[in-house]
Amino acid sequence: MFEERRLHPIALIKEIITNVRRNIVPIVVALFSIFRGIESTGYLPSWAIYFIIIIVILLILTPAVLKYFTYRYTLEDQGIRIKYGLIFRKNTYIPYERIQTVQKKQWFFFIPFDVCQILIETAGGNGKAEADLVAVPVSVVDELKDLRDGKQQTIIEENSTNDEYLAAEEVTEVPEKTVMLQTKQLILMAVTSGGVFGTLLIVLAFLQQFREVIPTDWMESQAEELWKMGVIVMIVLIVIVLLVLWGISIVTTLFKYFQFKLMKFSDSLVVEKGLLERNHTTISLARIQGIIIIESPLRQMLGLVAVKVITAGNSGDEKQSGDILLLPIMKKELAFQILKEMLPNYLFDLEEMERAPKTSLRRFLQIYLGWTLIPAIIASILFFPLGLISMILPILAGMKAIASYRATGVLTGKHTLLIQARPIISKLTYVMRKERIQGLSIRKSIWMEKGHTSHLNVWLKSGSTSAEAYVRYLNQAQAVTIYNWYSPSKTTNEA
Repeated sequence: MFEERRLHPIALIKEIITNVRRNIVPIVVALFSIFRGIESTGYLPSWAIYFIIIIVILLILTPAVLKYFTYRYTLEDQGIRIKYGLIFRKNTYIPYERIQTVQKKQWFFFIPFDVCQILIETAGGNGKAEADLVAVPVSVVDELKDLRDGKQQTIIEENSTNDEYLAAEEVTEVPEKTVMLQTKQLILMAVTSGGVFGTLLIVLAFLQQFREVIPTDWMESQAEELWKMGVIVMIVLIVIVLLVLWGISIVTTLFKYFQFKLMKFSDSLVVEKGLLERNHTTISLARIQGIIIIESPLRQMLGLVAVKVITAGNSGDEKQSGDILLLPIMKKELAFQILKEMLPNYLFDLEEMERAPKTSLRRFLQIYLGWTLIPAIIASILFFPLGLISMILPILAGMKAIASYRATGVLTGKHTLLIQARPIISKLTYVMRKERIQGLSIRKSIWMEKGHTSHLNVWLKSGSTSAEAYVRYLNQAQAVTIYNWYSPSKTTNEA
Protein backbone atom coordinates (compact mmCIF):
# COMPACT_ATOMS: atom_id res chain seq x y z
CA MET A 1 0.00 0.00 0.00
CA PHE A 2 2.82 2.40 0.89
CA GLU A 3 6.02 2.33 -1.10
CA GLU A 4 9.32 1.75 0.67
CA ARG A 5 11.92 4.28 -0.41
CA ARG A 6 15.70 4.13 -0.39
CA LEU A 7 18.27 6.83 0.20
CA HIS A 8 20.02 8.52 -2.69
CA PRO A 9 23.43 6.95 -3.52
CA ILE A 10 25.15 10.17 -2.40
CA ALA A 11 24.14 9.14 1.12
CA LEU A 12 26.92 6.54 1.05
CA ILE A 13 29.53 9.26 0.56
CA LYS A 14 27.96 11.35 3.33
CA GLU A 15 28.06 8.40 5.77
CA ILE A 16 31.71 7.70 4.92
CA ILE A 17 32.61 11.35 5.58
CA THR A 18 30.72 11.23 8.88
CA ASN A 19 32.54 8.06 9.98
CA VAL A 20 35.94 9.53 9.07
CA ARG A 21 35.20 12.74 10.96
CA ARG A 22 33.91 10.83 13.97
CA ASN A 23 36.81 8.36 14.21
CA ILE A 24 39.77 10.28 12.81
CA VAL A 25 41.31 11.14 16.20
CA PRO A 26 41.20 7.61 17.76
CA ILE A 27 42.39 6.07 14.47
CA VAL A 28 45.38 8.44 14.20
CA VAL A 29 46.26 7.93 17.87
CA ALA A 30 46.03 4.14 17.51
CA LEU A 31 48.15 4.08 14.36
CA PHE A 32 50.70 6.41 15.92
CA SER A 33 50.94 4.18 18.99
CA ILE A 34 51.26 1.01 16.91
CA PHE A 35 54.01 2.36 14.67
CA ARG A 36 55.83 3.88 17.62
CA GLY A 37 55.78 0.53 19.44
CA ILE A 38 56.97 -1.30 16.33
CA GLU A 39 59.72 1.27 15.83
CA SER A 40 61.01 0.71 19.35
CA THR A 41 61.21 -3.06 18.77
CA GLY A 42 62.77 -2.60 15.34
CA TYR A 43 60.52 -5.17 13.62
CA LEU A 44 57.80 -4.40 11.11
CA PRO A 45 56.70 -7.09 8.60
CA SER A 46 55.92 -5.75 5.14
CA TRP A 47 52.45 -7.31 5.16
CA ALA A 48 51.59 -5.60 8.45
CA ILE A 49 51.27 -2.17 6.84
CA TYR A 50 48.75 -3.42 4.27
CA PHE A 51 46.88 -5.34 6.97
CA ILE A 52 46.53 -2.25 9.16
CA ILE A 53 45.39 -0.13 6.21
CA ILE A 54 42.74 -2.72 5.26
CA ILE A 55 41.47 -2.87 8.87
CA VAL A 56 41.15 0.93 9.05
CA ILE A 57 39.29 1.06 5.71
CA LEU A 58 36.90 -1.68 6.82
CA LEU A 59 36.19 0.11 10.12
CA ILE A 60 35.25 3.24 8.17
CA LEU A 61 33.40 1.71 5.22
CA THR A 62 31.52 -1.21 6.80
CA PRO A 63 29.07 0.82 8.98
CA ALA A 64 28.36 3.24 6.11
CA VAL A 65 27.77 0.49 3.52
CA LEU A 66 25.54 -1.57 5.84
CA LYS A 67 23.41 1.42 6.78
CA TYR A 68 22.99 2.55 3.17
CA PHE A 69 21.95 -0.81 1.73
CA THR A 70 19.56 -1.67 4.58
CA TYR A 71 17.99 1.78 5.13
CA ARG A 72 14.34 2.06 4.11
CA TYR A 73 11.74 4.73 4.91
CA THR A 74 8.01 4.90 4.22
CA LEU A 75 5.71 7.94 4.33
CA GLU A 76 2.42 6.46 5.53
CA ASP A 77 -0.86 8.29 6.00
CA GLN A 78 -0.44 8.65 9.79
CA GLY A 79 3.31 8.63 10.28
CA ILE A 80 6.76 7.90 8.91
CA ARG A 81 8.30 4.44 9.29
CA ILE A 82 12.08 3.85 9.19
CA LYS A 83 14.04 0.62 9.40
CA TYR A 84 17.67 -0.31 8.90
CA GLY A 85 20.34 -2.70 10.16
CA LEU A 86 21.65 -6.14 9.23
CA ILE A 87 22.33 -8.01 12.47
CA PHE A 88 20.43 -5.69 14.79
CA ARG A 89 17.36 -4.39 12.95
CA LYS A 90 16.04 -1.04 14.11
CA ASN A 91 12.43 -0.09 13.36
CA THR A 92 11.17 3.41 14.12
CA TYR A 93 7.67 4.78 13.69
CA ILE A 94 6.94 8.49 14.25
CA PRO A 95 3.35 9.78 14.06
CA TYR A 96 3.14 13.07 12.21
CA GLU A 97 1.41 14.82 15.11
CA ARG A 98 4.45 14.04 17.32
CA ILE A 99 6.89 15.82 15.03
CA GLN A 100 8.13 19.05 16.63
CA THR A 101 10.74 20.31 14.15
CA VAL A 102 11.78 19.40 10.62
CA GLN A 103 15.32 20.49 9.77
CA LYS A 104 16.74 20.37 6.25
CA LYS A 105 20.50 20.33 5.62
CA GLN A 106 22.04 20.50 2.20
CA TRP A 107 25.77 20.01 1.68
CA PHE A 108 27.33 21.69 -1.34
CA PHE A 109 27.81 18.33 -3.07
CA PHE A 110 24.08 17.57 -2.56
CA ILE A 111 22.93 20.52 -4.69
CA PRO A 112 23.68 19.07 -8.17
CA PHE A 113 21.59 15.99 -7.30
CA ASP A 114 18.69 18.02 -5.82
CA VAL A 115 18.81 16.04 -2.56
CA CYS A 116 19.06 17.06 1.08
CA GLN A 117 19.34 15.65 4.60
CA ILE A 118 16.20 15.75 6.76
CA LEU A 119 16.29 15.63 10.56
CA ILE A 120 12.96 14.83 12.20
CA GLU A 121 12.79 15.84 15.84
CA THR A 122 10.24 15.03 18.52
CA ALA A 123 9.84 16.16 22.12
CA GLY A 124 11.24 12.85 23.36
CA GLY A 125 14.38 12.89 21.25
CA ASN A 126 16.74 13.60 24.19
CA GLY A 127 18.43 16.39 22.26
CA LYS A 128 18.94 14.25 19.13
CA ALA A 129 17.00 13.80 15.94
CA GLU A 130 14.58 10.89 16.18
CA ALA A 131 14.98 10.21 12.46
CA ASP A 132 17.79 11.09 10.06
CA LEU A 133 17.12 10.83 6.33
CA VAL A 134 20.70 11.34 5.14
CA ALA A 135 20.01 11.98 1.44
CA VAL A 136 16.50 12.17 -0.01
CA PRO A 137 14.90 14.28 -2.77
CA VAL A 138 14.15 17.87 -1.76
CA SER A 139 10.49 17.30 -2.58
CA VAL A 140 10.24 14.97 0.44
CA VAL A 141 10.45 18.03 2.71
CA ASP A 142 7.24 19.52 1.30
CA GLU A 143 5.61 16.12 1.22
CA LEU A 144 6.44 15.55 4.87
CA LYS A 145 5.22 19.04 5.80
CA ASP A 146 1.89 18.46 4.06
CA LEU A 147 1.41 15.15 5.84
CA ARG A 148 2.31 16.69 9.20
CA ASP A 149 -0.15 19.52 8.63
CA GLY A 150 -2.87 17.00 7.86
CA LYS A 151 -3.26 17.98 4.21
CA GLN A 152 -4.46 15.41 1.72
CA GLN A 153 -1.88 14.58 -0.93
CA THR A 154 -2.84 14.75 -4.60
CA ILE A 155 -2.57 11.24 -6.00
CA ILE A 156 -1.44 10.85 -9.58
CA GLU A 157 -3.03 7.73 -11.04
CA GLU A 158 -2.25 6.06 -14.30
CA ASN A 159 -5.11 4.77 -16.37
CA SER A 160 -3.73 1.86 -18.40
CA THR A 161 -6.74 1.79 -20.75
CA ASN A 162 -6.85 5.37 -21.98
CA ASP A 163 -3.32 6.47 -20.82
CA GLU A 164 -4.65 9.53 -18.92
CA TYR A 165 -2.95 11.21 -15.99
CA LEU A 166 -4.18 13.56 -13.32
CA ALA A 167 -1.49 16.17 -12.62
CA ALA A 168 -1.18 18.09 -9.40
CA GLU A 169 -0.34 21.74 -9.67
CA GLU A 170 2.56 22.75 -7.46
CA VAL A 171 2.02 25.84 -5.37
CA THR A 172 4.97 27.53 -3.77
CA GLU A 173 4.13 29.40 -0.58
CA VAL A 174 5.60 32.90 -0.48
CA PRO A 175 6.95 34.11 2.88
CA GLU A 176 5.14 37.00 4.51
CA LYS A 177 8.43 38.59 5.62
CA THR A 178 12.09 37.84 4.98
CA VAL A 179 15.12 39.05 6.95
CA MET A 180 18.65 38.57 5.61
CA LEU A 181 22.01 39.34 7.22
CA GLN A 182 24.71 41.07 5.24
CA THR A 183 28.33 39.91 5.21
CA LYS A 184 29.47 42.91 7.27
CA GLN A 185 26.95 41.95 9.97
CA LEU A 186 28.32 38.39 10.05
CA ILE A 187 31.88 39.72 10.36
CA LEU A 188 30.77 41.97 13.23
CA MET A 189 29.10 38.96 14.83
CA ALA A 190 32.29 36.88 14.56
CA VAL A 191 34.51 39.69 15.89
CA THR A 192 32.28 40.37 18.92
CA SER A 193 31.65 36.72 19.80
CA GLY A 194 33.63 34.56 22.22
CA GLY A 195 34.25 31.93 19.57
CA VAL A 196 38.03 32.19 20.02
CA PHE A 197 37.73 30.56 23.44
CA GLY A 198 35.61 27.76 22.00
CA THR A 199 38.22 27.20 19.28
CA LEU A 200 40.96 27.13 21.94
CA LEU A 201 39.08 24.48 23.92
CA ILE A 202 38.66 22.35 20.78
CA VAL A 203 42.39 22.58 20.04
CA LEU A 204 43.27 21.67 23.63
CA ALA A 205 40.86 18.72 23.56
CA PHE A 206 42.42 17.55 20.28
CA LEU A 207 45.95 17.81 21.69
CA GLN A 208 44.80 15.94 24.81
CA GLN A 209 44.20 12.88 22.63
CA PHE A 210 47.90 12.82 21.69
CA ARG A 211 49.34 13.57 25.13
CA GLU A 212 50.07 9.95 26.00
CA VAL A 213 51.77 9.16 22.68
CA ILE A 214 54.03 12.26 22.62
CA PRO A 215 57.37 11.61 24.37
CA THR A 216 57.55 13.31 27.77
CA ASP A 217 61.21 14.28 27.37
CA TRP A 218 60.40 16.05 24.09
CA MET A 219 57.62 18.06 25.75
CA GLU A 220 59.93 19.02 28.64
CA SER A 221 62.70 20.12 26.27
CA GLN A 222 60.26 22.29 24.28
CA ALA A 223 58.99 23.88 27.49
CA GLU A 224 62.56 24.69 28.54
CA GLU A 225 63.29 26.27 25.16
CA LEU A 226 60.20 28.47 25.46
CA TRP A 227 61.19 29.53 28.97
CA LYS A 228 64.67 30.51 27.77
CA MET A 229 63.19 32.85 25.16
CA GLY A 230 61.95 35.16 27.89
CA VAL A 231 58.62 36.49 29.06
CA ILE A 232 58.18 39.03 26.25
CA VAL A 233 58.68 36.42 23.52
CA MET A 234 56.22 34.08 25.24
CA ILE A 235 53.63 36.86 25.44
CA VAL A 236 54.13 37.59 21.73
CA LEU A 237 53.68 33.89 20.89
CA ILE A 238 50.51 33.72 22.99
CA VAL A 239 49.11 36.80 21.23
CA ILE A 240 49.92 35.31 17.83
CA VAL A 241 48.20 32.03 18.76
CA LEU A 242 45.11 33.91 19.98
CA LEU A 243 44.99 35.97 16.76
CA VAL A 244 45.21 32.80 14.65
CA LEU A 245 42.42 31.19 16.70
CA TRP A 246 40.39 34.38 16.35
CA GLY A 247 40.83 34.25 12.59
CA ILE A 248 39.74 30.61 12.55
CA SER A 249 36.68 31.55 14.62
CA ILE A 250 35.76 34.34 12.18
CA VAL A 251 36.06 32.06 9.14
CA THR A 252 34.04 29.34 10.89
CA THR A 253 31.29 31.83 11.74
CA LEU A 254 31.14 33.09 8.15
CA PHE A 255 30.88 29.53 6.84
CA LYS A 256 28.21 28.56 9.38
CA TYR A 257 25.94 31.61 8.94
CA PHE A 258 26.63 32.37 5.27
CA GLN A 259 23.59 34.01 3.62
CA PHE A 260 21.55 33.79 6.82
CA LYS A 261 17.86 34.14 6.06
CA LEU A 262 14.82 34.23 8.36
CA MET A 263 11.40 33.83 6.72
CA LYS A 264 7.93 34.03 8.24
CA PHE A 265 5.08 31.94 6.87
CA SER A 266 1.50 31.70 8.06
CA ASP A 267 2.15 28.92 10.58
CA SER A 268 5.94 28.67 10.85
CA LEU A 269 9.33 30.36 10.78
CA VAL A 270 12.10 29.08 8.51
CA VAL A 271 15.80 29.69 9.14
CA GLU A 272 18.34 29.12 6.35
CA LYS A 273 22.10 29.38 6.79
CA GLY A 274 25.44 27.84 5.84
CA LEU A 275 27.91 27.70 2.96
CA LEU A 276 29.32 24.17 2.76
CA GLU A 277 26.29 22.77 4.58
CA ARG A 278 23.05 24.63 3.93
CA ASN A 279 20.70 24.26 6.93
CA HIS A 280 16.95 24.77 6.64
CA THR A 281 15.13 24.70 9.99
CA THR A 282 11.34 24.91 10.13
CA ILE A 283 9.94 26.15 13.44
CA SER A 284 6.23 25.71 14.01
CA LEU A 285 4.75 28.82 15.65
CA ALA A 286 2.64 26.55 17.86
CA ARG A 287 5.82 24.94 19.27
CA ILE A 288 7.52 28.17 20.37
CA GLN A 289 7.67 28.38 24.17
CA GLY A 290 9.51 31.66 24.66
CA ILE A 291 12.13 34.13 23.43
CA ILE A 292 15.63 34.80 24.76
CA ILE A 293 17.35 38.13 24.00
CA ILE A 294 21.11 37.87 24.58
CA GLU A 295 23.42 40.83 25.15
CA SER A 296 27.11 40.23 25.84
CA PRO A 297 28.97 43.16 27.49
CA LEU A 298 30.73 44.14 24.24
CA ARG A 299 27.58 43.87 22.13
CA GLN A 300 25.60 45.73 24.77
CA MET A 301 27.96 48.71 24.41
CA LEU A 302 27.51 48.56 20.62
CA GLY A 303 23.71 48.29 20.88
CA LEU A 304 23.64 44.77 19.42
CA VAL A 305 21.63 41.70 20.48
CA ALA A 306 21.13 38.08 19.50
CA VAL A 307 17.72 36.40 19.67
CA LYS A 308 16.86 32.76 20.32
CA VAL A 309 13.53 30.98 20.50
CA ILE A 310 12.82 28.15 22.92
CA THR A 311 10.87 25.36 21.25
CA ALA A 312 9.20 22.21 22.47
CA GLY A 313 11.24 20.27 19.91
CA ASN A 314 14.99 20.07 19.40
CA SER A 315 17.16 22.37 17.34
CA GLY A 316 19.06 19.64 15.57
CA ASP A 317 22.09 20.77 17.52
CA GLU A 318 22.97 18.44 20.37
CA LYS A 319 24.76 21.27 22.20
CA GLN A 320 21.71 23.51 22.20
CA SER A 321 18.73 21.26 22.43
CA GLY A 322 15.47 23.22 22.17
CA ASP A 323 17.16 26.59 21.49
CA ILE A 324 17.19 27.89 17.92
CA LEU A 325 19.08 31.03 16.96
CA LEU A 326 16.56 33.30 15.29
CA LEU A 327 18.73 36.40 14.83
CA PRO A 328 22.50 35.90 15.23
CA ILE A 329 23.18 39.64 15.49
CA MET A 330 21.07 42.75 14.97
CA LYS A 331 20.72 46.31 16.19
CA LYS A 332 18.57 46.25 19.32
CA GLU A 333 15.79 48.50 18.02
CA LEU A 334 15.62 46.69 14.69
CA ALA A 335 15.57 43.28 16.40
CA PHE A 336 12.61 44.34 18.56
CA GLN A 337 10.76 45.61 15.49
CA ILE A 338 11.34 42.30 13.67
CA LEU A 339 10.13 40.32 16.69
CA LYS A 340 6.91 42.35 16.80
CA GLU A 341 6.27 41.55 13.14
CA MET A 342 7.32 37.89 13.27
CA LEU A 343 5.90 37.00 16.70
CA PRO A 344 3.07 39.47 17.47
CA ASN A 345 1.93 37.40 20.45
CA TYR A 346 5.15 38.28 22.28
CA LEU A 347 4.76 42.05 22.49
CA PHE A 348 6.72 43.83 25.21
CA ASP A 349 8.16 47.19 26.18
CA LEU A 350 11.44 47.16 28.08
CA GLU A 351 10.95 50.77 29.15
CA GLU A 352 8.20 49.64 31.54
CA MET A 353 10.33 46.97 33.22
CA GLU A 354 10.43 47.10 37.03
CA ARG A 355 13.97 47.03 38.40
CA ALA A 356 15.25 45.43 41.60
CA PRO A 357 15.23 47.62 44.73
CA LYS A 358 18.42 49.33 45.90
CA THR A 359 18.62 46.98 48.85
CA SER A 360 19.29 44.14 46.38
CA LEU A 361 22.63 45.71 45.43
CA ARG A 362 23.87 45.11 48.96
CA ARG A 363 22.85 41.45 48.64
CA PHE A 364 24.69 41.03 45.33
CA LEU A 365 27.83 42.64 46.77
CA GLN A 366 27.71 40.46 49.88
CA ILE A 367 27.47 37.26 47.87
CA TYR A 368 30.13 38.02 45.26
CA LEU A 369 32.61 39.74 47.59
CA GLY A 370 32.08 37.22 50.38
CA TRP A 371 33.33 34.35 48.18
CA THR A 372 36.31 36.24 46.74
CA LEU A 373 37.59 38.85 49.21
CA ILE A 374 38.61 36.51 52.07
CA PRO A 375 40.49 34.01 49.82
CA ALA A 376 42.22 36.93 48.07
CA ILE A 377 43.39 38.39 51.40
CA ILE A 378 44.70 35.00 52.53
CA ALA A 379 46.53 34.45 49.23
CA SER A 380 48.03 37.98 49.42
CA ILE A 381 49.43 37.31 52.91
CA LEU A 382 50.76 33.81 52.23
CA PHE A 383 52.33 34.55 48.85
CA PHE A 384 53.34 38.20 49.29
CA PRO A 385 54.16 40.08 47.07
CA LEU A 386 52.98 37.98 44.08
CA GLY A 387 49.86 37.11 46.04
CA LEU A 388 48.67 40.71 45.70
CA ILE A 389 47.64 39.83 42.15
CA SER A 390 44.73 37.87 43.66
CA MET A 391 43.17 41.17 44.80
CA ILE A 392 42.02 41.58 41.21
CA LEU A 393 39.49 38.83 41.87
CA PRO A 394 37.28 40.74 44.37
CA ILE A 395 37.44 43.82 42.12
CA LEU A 396 36.09 41.78 39.20
CA ALA A 397 33.53 40.20 41.53
CA GLY A 398 32.34 43.65 42.63
CA MET A 399 31.96 44.71 39.01
CA LYS A 400 29.99 41.53 38.31
CA ALA A 401 27.72 42.22 41.32
CA ILE A 402 26.92 45.74 40.11
CA ALA A 403 26.32 44.52 36.54
CA SER A 404 24.00 41.74 37.79
CA TYR A 405 22.05 44.21 39.91
CA ARG A 406 21.58 46.64 37.03
CA ALA A 407 20.42 43.84 34.72
CA THR A 408 17.79 42.49 37.12
CA GLY A 409 14.20 43.30 36.26
CA VAL A 410 10.70 41.89 35.66
CA LEU A 411 7.58 42.90 33.78
CA THR A 412 4.13 41.34 33.60
CA GLY A 413 1.49 41.98 30.97
CA LYS A 414 -1.92 40.46 30.50
CA HIS A 415 -0.50 37.27 28.97
CA THR A 416 3.25 37.95 28.88
CA LEU A 417 6.05 37.74 31.45
CA LEU A 418 9.51 39.29 31.04
CA ILE A 419 12.46 38.27 33.20
CA GLN A 420 15.85 39.94 32.84
CA ALA A 421 19.07 38.93 34.60
CA ARG A 422 22.81 38.44 34.10
CA PRO A 423 23.53 34.85 35.25
CA ILE A 424 27.20 34.81 34.20
CA ILE A 425 28.47 37.36 31.67
CA SER A 426 25.74 38.06 29.12
CA LYS A 427 22.47 39.79 29.99
CA LEU A 428 19.50 37.55 29.22
CA THR A 429 15.92 38.70 28.71
CA TYR A 430 13.27 35.96 28.69
CA VAL A 431 9.90 36.74 27.07
CA MET A 432 7.28 34.12 27.94
CA ARG A 433 3.59 33.57 27.35
CA LYS A 434 1.57 32.68 30.43
CA GLU A 435 0.10 29.53 28.88
CA ARG A 436 3.59 28.25 27.96
CA ILE A 437 5.03 28.44 31.48
CA GLN A 438 5.46 24.97 32.95
CA GLY A 439 6.07 26.08 36.53
CA LEU A 440 6.88 29.10 38.70
CA SER A 441 8.25 29.37 42.22
CA ILE A 442 9.49 32.00 44.67
CA ARG A 443 11.86 31.25 47.52
CA LYS A 444 13.93 33.07 50.11
CA SER A 445 16.33 32.30 52.92
CA ILE A 446 16.09 33.48 56.52
CA TRP A 447 18.74 36.12 55.77
CA MET A 448 16.60 37.50 52.92
CA GLU A 449 13.63 37.90 55.26
CA LYS A 450 14.87 41.18 56.74
CA GLY A 451 15.62 42.66 53.35
CA HIS A 452 12.20 41.65 51.96
CA THR A 453 13.75 40.06 48.87
CA SER A 454 13.02 36.77 47.09
CA HIS A 455 14.32 34.59 44.28
CA LEU A 456 12.01 33.90 41.31
CA ASN A 457 12.32 30.79 39.11
CA VAL A 458 10.31 30.07 35.94
CA TRP A 459 10.42 26.88 33.87
CA LEU A 460 9.64 26.40 30.19
CA LYS A 461 9.66 23.29 28.06
CA SER A 462 12.83 23.20 25.96
CA GLY A 463 13.49 20.24 23.68
CA SER A 464 13.13 17.05 25.68
CA THR A 465 14.00 18.82 28.95
CA SER A 466 13.21 22.24 30.42
CA ALA A 467 14.72 25.72 30.39
CA GLU A 468 14.93 27.76 33.57
CA ALA A 469 14.76 31.53 33.79
CA TYR A 470 15.46 33.16 37.14
CA VAL A 471 16.14 36.45 38.88
CA ARG A 472 17.87 36.87 42.22
CA TYR A 473 17.08 39.28 45.08
CA LEU A 474 13.85 40.58 43.63
CA ASN A 475 11.59 42.75 45.75
CA GLN A 476 9.27 40.45 47.70
CA ALA A 477 6.17 42.39 46.61
CA GLN A 478 7.22 42.06 42.97
CA ALA A 479 7.76 38.29 43.33
CA VAL A 480 4.38 37.80 45.01
CA THR A 481 2.65 39.85 42.31
CA ILE A 482 4.12 37.61 39.60
CA TYR A 483 3.20 34.50 41.57
CA ASN A 484 -0.41 35.66 41.90
CA TRP A 485 -0.45 36.63 38.20
CA TYR A 486 0.44 33.04 37.27
CA SER A 487 -1.50 31.21 39.98
CA PRO A 488 -5.17 30.41 39.14
CA SER A 489 -6.28 31.43 42.64
CA LYS A 490 -4.75 34.63 43.94
CA THR A 491 -4.50 33.67 47.59
CA THR A 492 -0.80 34.22 48.20
CA ASN A 493 -0.10 37.38 50.15
CA GLU A 494 3.41 36.61 51.31
CA ALA A 495 6.37 34.72 49.99
